[in-house]
Amino acid sequence: MVQAISSIGRDNPFSDPEYIKIVQELYQLGIAPTGNKNVDKARLESEKQKLAQKIEQKMQEQASSQNIDPQRNQMEEERLGAMNVAELNKILLGLR
Repeated sequence: MVQAISSIGRDNPFSDPEYIKIVQELYQLGIAPTGNKNVDKARLESEKQKLAQKIEQKMQEQASSQNIDPQRNQMEEERLGAMNVAELNKILLGLR
């Protein structure tokens, strides 16, 4: 009896753990699986590459926006304006 049941379910693509993982990842990306393991695997790989490219582009945009004005970045790090105001307040309030 068990042999008869296993032979019926032999062609089930969801018996393969690798394919189950592929289907789960496709659902996480919002893509419906086709039922063909090879096609779904290729689609998953292409979507992963697209996602990696998007992330890389965003990181490049952030890096380029930070390097637009190095003088401003240096001034923000040194905070010269805030230090000058603090020194003036010390002098005016007689805290020295």
